[in-house]
Order: sequence, then structure tokens, then C-alpha cells
Amino acid sequence: MGVPRPRPWALGVLLLLLPAALGADSHLALLYHLTAVSSPAPGTPAFWVSGWLGPQQYLSYNNLRREAEPCGAWIWENQLPWYWEKETMDMRNKEKLFLEALKALEEKKTQTLQGLLGCELGPGNISVPTAKFALNGEDFMTFDPKLGNWTGDWPETETIGNLWLKQPEVVSQERTFLLTSCPERLMSHLERAHEMLDWKEPPSMRLKARPSSPGFSLLTCSAFSFYPPEVQLRFLHDGLAAGSGEGDQGPNGDGSFHAWASLQVPSGDAHHYSCVVQHVGFPKPLEVELESTAWSAVPVVGLIVGLLLFVVAATGGTLLWRRMRKGLPVPWISLRGDDMGSLLPTPGLPPEADSQDTNGFPDTA
Repeated sequence: MGVPRPRPWALGVLLLLLPAALGADSHLALLYHLTAVSSPAPGTPAFWVSGWLGPQQYLSYNNLRREAEPCGAWIWENQLPWYWEKETMDMRNKEKLFLEALKALEEKKTQTLQGLLGCELGPGNISVPTAKFALNGEDFMTFDPKLGNWTGDWPETETIGNLWLKQPEVVSQERTFLLTSCPERLMSHLERAHEMLDWKEPPSMRLKARPSSPGFSLLTCSAFSFYPPEVQLRFLHDGLAAGSGEGDQGPNGDGSFHAWASLQVPSGDAHHYSCVVQHVGFPKPLEVELESTAWSAVPVVGLIVGLLLFVVAATGGTLLWRRMRKGLPVPWISLRGDDMGSLLPTPGLPPEADSQDTNGFPDTA
């Protein structure tokens, strides 16, 4: 029976789940996800990396920008001046190795090579290295930094392993990266920014209803901008459990997460439902009531009053403009007859007459 070959499944499920297994509880894992594709779409990278401290992404890199950059709250970390230069140099080395490996496979179809490299600090601060590789979504190779070799059952393992073994500096670089650089960086992050690993941001919540299929409404409970990513959303009907519905969650660009859950309910019954969210950012579960879509009387009255005031102001402004075009004084001056002589000439009199006291009696002496 021949050796099975990798199949083009969805990319590296194990590679996506492993960070949670290694570091979600202890926050003592530093892992790099590396991905290379042989035929990238125009304008998209052929190689990219995301670096993770526990469940938090702290680094990003791709072959278009070619710079390792901090992510989320880690942009505020007070790192050593040379730190990101060293990260960039290591990621460029990985880029070269991965793209060379894809060319060595000489396959006409699109190939995707992935790696999960990093370390975890166990009891006594002993570092445990991780170096796994996947081809087209299948685990096919590992690297042993102590022995300095790549092993696996796939034919492609020999192709890529021999390619890298022919470069003596590659083995040395990988050993140093896994056994020295990774633990040193992890300890540096823990010493300089441990509070970031304890970051807790509770979600902003919203529960809304909209028409669904005939006779039903769709309730959607949404959670915004929270961290860590672990969150639970469930529905109540008049205070009793009504299930968690269907939903999903994902990351935001700032390092936080969003999530939602939806439940189909009979039309007219939505106001009997609420959503309960559990998150470490809340001291206790939070119950969210349905948002009202009806306008209250106060906003409507305010809108009408505001519109009337606008009409009055516009009309008054027009009349004032016309009066001034005709050379007439503005109304608040015309109405003050006692002040008129000191401000404007009296209509029908020469200017010099305006300075005389027109209300005085003639001199009878």
C-alpha cells in the first residue's frame, strides 16, 4: 500500500487550534503562524506570518511590506530598540525558506505550505519548542531542534527536508530561533507588558429584531469590541432558557473581537425575549433587553418644534434682508425712537439737522 499524499483541505485546522491549547490558560506561549502559497492572487502576499502571545495576536508580517509590525495593544509595548528589527530579519529568513520549498515541489497545482513555530514555558520556566508543518491543510513534517532534522511520512518531507539540510546555516538558524530567541522574547514580553496579557475588555451589547420568514422574526444578539475572545451568548424567554441559536465570532483589527447569535421566534413575541452574555469583563452575566424601534412622543414633538423654529428664523431673516436692501433701519433700531438720532439720520432731514434737539421748544426769549 502506497504512502498517502496530502489532500487539498481547508488550511491547517490544527494550526489554528493549537495556540488555544498551548497558551490560552497560562498565557505563556509564543507562536508564529507562517503561510506560503505558490500562486497568490494579484495584489495579495505569497507569504505572511501572524505572531501570537497566548490568545493575542501581537505581530504581523507579509512579503509585500517585508516588515514585522506589532498588532493591537502591543503597539504600545515599550520594547528594546532592536527588537522589531530582529523579528523582521527572522521573518525574512522564513519567507525565503518557504518560497524556495514551494518551488522545489514542482507541482502545477496551487500548493500551500504552513508552519507553526514557537515555544511554551512550562513549570520551572523550561521552554518547550514547537515546530510543525502542513501542506495543503495536512500535517506532514516536524523539526527536531536537538537533532537538527525534519521528519515525516510524506514524500514531500524528503524533498523539503533535503533542500533545507543542504544549507547548514538553516539548521543553525532554526535551532537558535526555537531554543534561544523564542524563549528570550517570550520572557521579555512577560516582563515588560504582563498587564497586556491580563487585558479584559467587556463587550458592548445590542439585541435587535427584524422580520424573517412569514410569521417569524429574527432576534440577533451582538457583542462588540471585547477581549479575551471567550464569550457566551444565550437567549431567555420570559426568564427561561431558550437556547443559544446560531452564531459566530471573529477578530477586529485592533486586537479585540466581535460575536453574534441569532434566534428565530414567532412574530409579535420578540419582546418576551432577552439575551444573556457571559464574559470575564463582567462581574456577573449581563441580561440585554430588546431595543425598541418605535419613536417616542418626545423626539417627535422636539422635531416639530425645531422645524417651526427654523421656518420662523428663515422668514424673519428674509424680511430683514429685504428691509435693509430698501435702506430702512433694522426693526430693533426703528422701534427705539429715543436712540434713533444718535445712531442713524432721521429720514427726511439733512444730516446736520439730526444733531439738533427736535423735541425742544422754540426759544421764546
